[in-house]
Amino acid sequence: MKVVRIRASALVIAVSAGSAFAAAPSGAVYTTNKTATVVNANVNYATAGDVYLSGGPQNLKDPGLPDGAYYFQVTDPSGATLLSTDNAACRQLVVTGGRVTGSTGPSCKHLNGTLNTANGVTAVQLAPFSATPNAGNEYKAWLVPVSKAVISASDPKVLGFSKSDSKTDNYKLLPGNPIPQGSCQPSSSLSAMVIGTNVTSYVPKGNWGVTPVPGVSVVNIEGSSVTPTLIPTGSDVINSCASNPVTGDTVCTANNSNVYLLSGAAVKSGSPLSSSGTGMIGFSGGFCTNCGVSMDAVHNKAVIALSLAGVGGFQFLNLATSTFEPAFQSLAPGFTSITENPVIDPINNRLLSANESNNYELIDVTNSTVPLFYEHATGSGGDLDSSGADCKTGIILAPAEFTSSVFIADVSAPYASFTPGTPGNWTAPSQNQNLSEMYLAAGASGIAVAQGTQIGIVSGEFGGDAVTAIALPTVTGAGATPAIGDWVTCSIGGGFSNGYDPHTLTAYASPSSGDAMALLSNSGATTVAVVDLTKMLNPTIVPRTVGAGLGHACAAGTLPSSVVSFVAVP
Repeated sequence: MKVVRIRASALVIAVSAGSAFAAAPSGAVYTTNKTATVVNANVNYATAGDVYLSGGPQNLKDPGLPDGAYYFQVTDPSGATLLSTDNAACRQLVVTGGRVTGSTGPSCKHLNGTLNTANGVTAVQLAPFSATPNAGNEYKAWLVPVSKAVISASDPKVLGFSKSDSKTDNYKLLPGNPIPQGSCQPSSSLSAMVIGTNVTSYVPKGNWGVTPVPGVSVVNIEGSSVTPTLIPTGSDVINSCASNPVTGDTVCTANNSNVYLLSGAAVKSGSPLSSSGTGMIGFSGGFCTNCGVSMDAVHNKAVIALSLAGVGGFQFLNLATSTFEPAFQSLAPGFTSITENPVIDPINNRLLSANESNNYELIDVTNSTVPLFYEHATGSGGDLDSSGADCKTGIILAPAEFTSSVFIADVSAPYASFTPGTPGNWTAPSQNQNLSEMYLAAGASGIAVAQGTQIGIVSGEFGGDAVTAIALPTVTGAGATPAIGDWVTCSIGGGFSNGYDPHTLTAYASPSSGDAMALLSNSGATTVAVVDLTKMLNPTIVPRTVGAGLGHACAAGTLPSSVVSFVAVP
């Protein structure tokens, strides 16, 4: 019997090719978009979150697939490397009347698309899956009946099945960002919602205590999809917002236990919800019960950073059902234990939390109701003031407040090591890198990465107008110590003043230019500065100071108008 080997991380699982006489399921499997109106969109998928799975032709004439439950998975084109990152039990769908009619299984089941009334199909989102090793950005989707597959006892992500029992379809992603924009952003103040060529931002008017002003404003950054509006939130002071471009919804947290769901320029019915937050925790920049929100646009979940009777913890909010999962406490050492700005990495199912006691906690949330904790003492000077990540490459970061240092580590496989325990610990190639000529107010404080560009931003806080653009490694996994390859610090100008905690910045890849863009709200939440980080790092556009080589500060001190612009916030 021929054997096909599928490699999942370092684990090799044998998958039988089956008998030559075994019959494959009838019908066909194909990738489509969210509305199931496109067959084999192939190279038109911009991100992993855009790819959905369906079956049968786009009409009602063919009998289609046999009815029942199916597992699905994503591999490289050869089928040798498993790219799906969640457990196989989460990757199930149902076929009814020969057509895919939605996901099924436990609470971790995948997001459904919208019903195509022309043929009765409700396609199922394939993500999360990691980037393919294929040079042409090609992937293979597999579909196999549940009755014909077995979940591996040693790795719950891996399926064993006869190849002849499966259906497959190859597809491609466009080069660039492998995840929906809005994911992999720290839970800092404002959000960036990228839908098509339009970019909007939700900007809280308040923070953790310096400015107790209620309300959230929504403004246009690129294009013109909304009328700039101040959305009232009663007496609740909002500190953080995160947006999901797949659904068009935004989640915002108040300083108390209230959580608001927004759509367009309005509060959704049923809001506010109430988290499990009780008491308050304190950071160097203020106190909060709900302290921020980070978006997982792949699984349509938000994660709330919060106080659990005065101890730092987290709670997932399922946005499909508007229900909370059980909250859990961090196991990291430190008086608050959690970071000011956590990040959820939906590709590796990992929650990142670098805290002010210089411990970087990585939490495996593959099963988000039974998280696994891994700790790492960074030896940083100052206080780690935020968490950041490039989820495509596995680079994680944390700026050290009151210094010019940024902690950087490569946690991509197989060079990161995770030792189980209560809590466990992790190690990986890393360093505390000093960025010369940096002159940020309060030092390196906030951070964000424009996913898919390998470019990010480090900001100060509580005044000043300087920001630092950083160029991250474009290739990782060689086991070498990672490093920020280039950086430049400049003043924004225009009377701008950096805001308060939680840090008032985010980043995204421009849908029109492809450039890495940063958004920063000022201390009064009356202005958003829009900074083109790609241009900022280009010494032809922004000349540098000259030292032993290329300097790391603007020669003119302030960014030119071709690199920074300003948007008024109502």
